Amino acid sequence: MKLKKRFAAAGLLLAVAFGCGQRTDKDSTGVDSTASDSAMLASDSAIESKTQDFFQSLPSPIHVARIFQRAGLKYLSGITNPASNATKYMSPYSKSINLGVYTTDLSYCTFNDQSQEAISYFKAVKTCTDGLNLTSIFESTNLVPRFEKNIGNKDSLVTLMATLSMESDILLKQTSRLDIAYLSFAGAWVESAYIATQMLKNKRNPDITKRLLDQNNSLGKLIALLQDFKDKPEIESLIANLSEIKASLDILNSENTTTHEEEFKKLTSKVDALRNKIVKDN
Repeated sequence: MKLKKRFAAAGLLLAVAFGCGQRTDKDSTGVDSTASDSAMLASDSAIESKTQDFFQSLPSPIHVARIFQRAGLKYLSGITNPASNATKYMSPYSKSINLGVYTTDLSYCTFNDQSQEAISYFKAVKTCTDGLNLTSIFESTNLVPRFEKNIGNKDSLVTLMATLSMESDILLKQTSRLDIAYLSFAGAWVESAYIATQMLKNKRNPDITKRLLDQNNSLGKLIALLQDFKDKPEIESLIANLSEIKASLDILNSENTTTHEEEFKKLTSKVDALRNKIVKDN
């Protein structure tokens, strides 16, 4: 079955499954083909389900950045991952996860009217996608010059970021490169949490803290999705680190308070350690 069929509507998959379920003919080996067809459709349905869960139920980095910005997250100079680091990432893992980091940094700068920095991060995102053979995301839409042309127009820049996100989602679906999608979201999640916790170190903001704790649900979904790739050592380690962060979030949420200093310090330390590990990994 072609890749595009794997991402067909759920209703179509069910219709095909029903049709194949009626077959009783046998293939050339004399083995009933119903079992193999059903297994293939079950696999496709599982992929479809996971894909829909990731691309529809998890918030995009742009959405998360907007949530924090509306909660009062201000721009802190020097807190983001330097755009110049983009050329240093060599492995598919580091390129994928830092693609997410840079997507968050791009959103963070754009929403805070840091236009020149946003250009640098837009190009850093392109560097990562090029390194992952996802060049068509930029080539088909001419995004870089359009982004540069609209510097100073936040609404236009946000629209272009949404286009980038949409094109990325479509391509990753079509190529079934869900490992890149999951890792990119992981990088975006960690970077958002890092920026939030760094700001909260200096001054506790109840609204930002609440938004941070609210991200616990999406983190849980991400960890579950990453389990499909836990046979890779770097992803197994990532899952362990994210699970430690979620444990702290679980405690803070269960206590129904935003002022538990000891546990919040643990959370900040865990996020800080993982984020630094991600951006320094070549």
